[in-house]
Amino acid sequence: MTSTPSHDQEQRQRDAITFFLLGGFFAVMGVLVLIGTFWTLARPHAMVVNFVSGLVLLVIGVAMIAFGQHLRRTKRATPPPTPEGD
Repeated sequence: MTSTPSHDQEQRQRDAITFFLLGGFFAVMGVLVLIGTFWTLARPHAMVVNFVSGLVLLVIGVAMIAFGQHLRRTKRATPPPTPEGD
């Protein structure tokens, strides 16, 4: 079964939206964890753990948003391969 270019583009747009939404979720969670770090200032170990995990969540979220934008803006460079029959 071969997929049509419009189907591929539709699936690509759906993937872009999914990456954008999941990235937004991770970025918001990272910001909330970084904000929560201020309540752990009395315990240095907890502060370091919260800060690092907040940064990791934020970086993953921003990367997913950027990849989603990349998928949305670019078109597929090469057409999908056609199956060769014997």
